[in-house]
Amino acid sequence: MRIHILAAQIAAALTGISAVQAAETPDAGASNKSIEVIQVTSQKRVQNQQEVPIAITALSEADIERIGATEVKDIQYATPNLVIGGLNPLQQVFGIRGISDRGRNPGYDQRVGVYVDGVWVGKSAASNQSALDVQTMEVLRGPQGTLFGKNTVAGAINITTLEPTEDFSGHVQAEVGNYNKARVKAAVNGGLTDSLAGKISLSYDTRDGYVDNVSSLGNDKYNDKDEFAGRAQLLWQGNATRVKFTLDHLQNEFTDVAAGEWVDDPIAPDPYEVNINGKQEYDIKGVGGASVNINHTLDSGFDLTSITAYRYEDWSYEDFDDDYTPIALGRTDEFADADHVTQEFRVASPVGDRFDYVLGLYYLNQNIDGGGDATLNLDVFSGGMVPITDYGLGYRAVVDVESYAAFGHANIKLAEKWQLTAGLRYTYEEKAIDFSITDPFLIFFANDSTSKKRDSDDWSPKASINWFVAEDVMLYGGYSRAFKSGGFNADFIADLDGLEFDDEQVDAYELGMKSSWLDNSLRFNLALFRSEHSDFQVQAQTPLPTGDGSILTVSNAADLTSQGLELEIHWRITENFTLWGGYGYTDASFDSFKDCSYSDGLGDCSGNRPAEAPENTFNLAFEYIQPISSGELFVDANYFWRDEMYSNPNNEEGFKNDDLSELGGRFGWRSSEGQWQVYAWGKNLTDETTQIYNSVSFLGANRAVYNAPRMYGVTFRYNFGFF
Repeated sequence: MRIHILAAQIAAALTGISAVQAAETPDAGASNKSIEVIQVTSQKRVQNQQEVPIAITALSEADIERIGATEVKDIQYATPNLVIGGLNPLQQVFGIRGISDRGRNPGYDQRVGVYVDGVWVGKSAASNQSALDVQTMEVLRGPQGTLFGKNTVAGAINITTLEPTEDFSGHVQAEVGNYNKARVKAAVNGGLTDSLAGKISLSYDTRDGYVDNVSSLGNDKYNDKDEFAGRAQLLWQGNATRVKFTLDHLQNEFTDVAAGEWVDDPIAPDPYEVNINGKQEYDIKGVGGASVNINHTLDSGFDLTSITAYRYEDWSYEDFDDDYTPIALGRTDEFADADHVTQEFRVASPVGDRFDYVLGLYYLNQNIDGGGDATLNLDVFSGGMVPITDYGLGYRAVVDVESYAAFGHANIKLAEKWQLTAGLRYTYEEKAIDFSITDPFLIFFANDSTSKKRDSDDWSPKASINWFVAEDVMLYGGYSRAFKSGGFNADFIADLDGLEFDDEQVDAYELGMKSSWLDNSLRFNLALFRSEHSDFQVQAQTPLPTGDGSILTVSNAADLTSQGLELEIHWRITENFTLWGGYGYTDASFDSFKDCSYSDGLGDCSGNRPAEAPENTFNLAFEYIQPISSGELFVDANYFWRDEMYSNPNNEEGFKNDDLSELGGRFGWRSSEGQWQVYAWGKNLTDETTQIYNSVSFLGANRAVYNAPRMYGVTFRYNFGFF
């Protein structure tokens, strides 16, 4: 009720302010402080972000560089109500507005879809894309079921890369820092013929680990990095047709403390310190794909678009130390090898005075082959009662998905200042699994196999009324519905009865404002939201039947409501000083969750907060530029704060994560024409150490993931071909 009252008060106040703005707006072009207009593609056509009735954080290429983002997860430091982290690069947690999940399970789909140039990239390990040669990153908060499809019940992250141009240009950038960090990236771009242009972008990033191992039986250091990313593009342009072909690939070999450090370790009690014998070897063998985007403009002005894509994801980890000691009690190996093909056809009408629309068809065919093995030393584990040194456990899953969708989306001018935005998507999906689990003596899990099939269909509508109060002020109110398809709990499970889970649905409501003030030198956006989730697919750590340790399970256990608000400000105070800020508030809780797993048995989690759902997030940044004879000096600073949160819906103290605050920034010089640039940078400058993910291992160890310690370095960049 409080949120509805607040919405009414804000809307009334803004109506009055907007009337004043309309009456007193000076002539356009009266100021040199205008903020850059970022063009977004969140509605499947290029639009000014301020005219799209969706809560969007849109980051330009300059913004991405300014905040030091090298991968998708870094943009959370500039986005309200966005959480990305936990675990490791293979199993990132993605959450928006308190609705989150993680994605090891091959039979489970995440709630936040990540798209690159209109193509869904895949599951968790593929979602944390490199920020290599990116033009914009858009975070679309709230369900995006109509235009982006299933499994976007929390939101979507839409990435647009920089396209080739006919002008010869490029850059070389080198970076060095502490922990022996070295990063090199380069791009070269230019015309190959009168109608064909090409571009190649490459990046290599390496860094030593920052977690010490006091044991001599494992590696000396963990949490290192050895990553390569590359993208190649060809763009052919005729009179009315353009064809873009893209190849991209990312691989990363590293060691990691995976799901965290044993917090009760008497030998290694401090953060960034372990006492283990596991090698913890992680290998992203390849994440990438190929796509062909064809766009043809008819004489009538209609655009026909075809996007054909193939994506793959291949990763594994070996010798993960489940017992968190130098004694060989248990180890785990996991792998996943997945690929999918997508095809999208769209027709977009010309943008008319009263009516425009987009119609489309979509197809997905996905195959996932994944599994895990665990080896226990039952001789040591049982104190000699069971003389087996290598007791093998394991599961295998092959999941096939086929999905079809048809969608439409339209903008209709109702009156001079009123517009209706409406859309509808129909989805039909078939999903099948071949699953087996091995536990020879039935000590922990089932020892069985099965094959199952399931299908889903759904209608996902959207409607929004948009009121253009003044030239630079839009108020909107809307409703949307989306669904997350059901699947299979393809993991270590106690019995096959819990293998399948059903679809999840969400009904969402949003009131918002997009506004620009003071000759477009001040941008202020506001959104108030409420989403109601039914049959919510809960991922929770559940105690093993033996009472020792826990496993991660998925079930349709609850109804959940998330509501709150988001504020964003971008203010170019002077030509040389700019301020950014954002605040997100989320009140998320389970309306009903009766059979929730606690450490001592089942209980009621109704009223609890879901996992990875901080109540408040806040970010503040500034940039100051001082012109000098040879160019300009610049200094940036960015501060981020996130409230405490839980990593499990039972909200037990052992799963509680502290609030997180980080300060970063850079200062440097760039030449007058932008050809040369050098700057020093730092992240987590105050060297805050915070638990950001807590869990319990398979063998019962309380463990925590910590944020990265202070990182700093120097970057040199040379741009060529522009001058």
